[in-house]
Amino acid sequence: MNSNAQPIDFYEELLGRLQPRLYGYILSMTASPTDAKDVLQESNRVIIDKIGEFQQPNKFDAWAYKIAYYQSLAFLEKRKRNKIIFNDDLLQNIADETESADTRIEGRLNQLETCLAQLHDRTRVIVSDYYYRNLSIKQIAEERTLKTNHIAQVLFRARKALFQCMTKQDTATHE
Repeated sequence: MNSNAQPIDFYEELLGRLQPRLYGYILSMTASPTDAKDVLQESNRVIIDKIGEFQQPNKFDAWAYKIAYYQSLAFLEKRKRNKIIFNDDLLQNIADETESADTRIEGRLNQLETCLAQLHDRTRVIVSDYYYRNLSIKQIAEERTLKTNHIAQVLFRARKALFQCMTKQDTATHE
């Protein structure tokens, strides 16, 4: 390792955050949730085994995806006895599209986080209760001793503000 290398815990944390996306990426290639979990586990093992050799923290995601790609191909080679076999070009196209979509989604999530941060604290908490805690408008109103109409109006205004903020960011990005 060079002097710029990050501690292993740093990469393990990155890998932990990357799990849902790696799983989706592998699932797009294996087409089986069970197989995708197995390949993800094997990919994680390879990544952890080779993490000491990795020296480019800003390219960790791409490196992890490449390992997942090769682990998926190895898995599919072993499974060739199944009736449906995809050719390598198709698998590469699926992998490329999935990675591209993942990058776009991550960008949109970053935009959403920025826009959420611009909401008033009380509004952000209500949005969080509704979308992340999956509470109903009635449950939120009861918890906060507010009227359901008020909560519905706060959510309506928050969605509108988030839409406008993200549209503004899109416009600024494409100029």
